[in-house]
Amino acid sequence: MAPGAKWQACKGCATSSCSNADLLACGQWVTCPTLTDGVSAPNCALAPHVVSNSWAGGSGDPWYDDVIRAWHAASIIPVFANGNAGSACNTAQSPADSQARVIAVGATTNANGLAAFSSRGPSAFGSLKPDVSAPGQDVVSAFNSADNAYAAMSGTSMACPHVAGVVALLKGIRPDITFVEVEALLFAEADHNVTPTNQDCGGLADSEYPNHSFGYGKVNALRSARALIHAH
Repeated sequence: MAPGAKWQACKGCATSSCSNADLLACGQWVTCPTLTDGVSAPNCALAPHVVSNSWAGGSGDPWYDDVIRAWHAASIIPVFANGNAGSACNTAQSPADSQARVIAVGATTNANGLAAFSSRGPSAFGSLKPDVSAPGQDVVSAFNSADNAYAAMSGTSMACPHVAGVVALLKGIRPDITFVEVEALLFAEADHNVTPTNQDCGGLADSEYPNHSFGYGKVNALRSARALIHAH
């Protein structure tokens, strides 16, 4: 999605769960990468432009906010999966619901609807969540059974990297683009040609935008990139 982009990862989930200590250590490592021991040769110049987070738990929990603020201070754009606690309203999960400003991502289906599992808003803080949506059903991805294995998987964790890829694309076009500017582009250029659920979460019909099901709509990489190029 983003030609020339480089990728790096930190394993915040040592097992099927993710400890707070590991997630905090990864948050620090992302801000200023080191060698694999987590201590040696710190080099903050290797910090990424965007960080994609496919993990969540609970709602209304600000425990990761200091890490998110540190990412903002380092000009790293945080993108989070909104969670798989749907289909009820008020199921947006933390840290996607953070008031420290992240781009929270919901999941759309192959039929261009909203995935039943995709968490809806409003958040525990009363804010709009998700912010945008992206494909998250039966997405073909690398798998852990072998070095060359692939599998079709579903979740907002599959939708989130789509949006991180669009952010990387925009950063490639204009490296100094800010979080606020990225948000504005994603929101303004998002697709509305999705099938509404007829839920009125938070009193907002999801046939109108923004709403608590799709956010501002399904992210559109091409339109977002073209809008940035024309404004550049």
